[in-house]
Amino acid sequence: MAIHKIDGVDGVNHFPKKFVTLYCESSSISAGQWVMFGTDTTNGLGGSVKLAASVSTNGNSAVVGIATETLTAAGNLVVQTAGKYENAYVDTDIAVGLGLSGCNTTAGSASLTDANTFQVIGVALETEGTSTGESGTAERADVMIVDQGFF
Repeated sequence: MAIHKIDGVDGVNHFPKKFVTLYCESSSISAGQWVMFGTDTTNGLGGSVKLAASVSTNGNSAVVGIATETLTAAGNLVVQTAGKYENAYVDTDIAVGLGLSGCNTTAGSASLTDANTFQVIGVALETEGTSTGESGTAERADVMIVDQGFF
């Protein structure tokens, strides 16, 4: 049986993306940094986000996506939770094709998935900071964010 696609997503020219607007507790966050569930009970647990903290033992499992804009004070933030994101913050050891886990070295930067991490939050689409990729900036890379189904 033939499959007929009507969503316009062909994997070549179009990448599906998913966004959610949440309250951001962080006083300062840059576009491209990874965010995690916040603990602000005013907005309900899971109803707010903050800069993803670095958790050195097993990585951070509370990471939900990437900030799409820069904030200088707490407020509403659009977070991309799935799809391709260009110039995301990553650790320096990230190479094309490798799995990404929650931050375990630098707050707001995705880390290399290893034997100690159990949650993959994305996949690197280019090697970090190479001049051949679109980013070309140290500790940045294009990534495909895994839709974890939280939103």
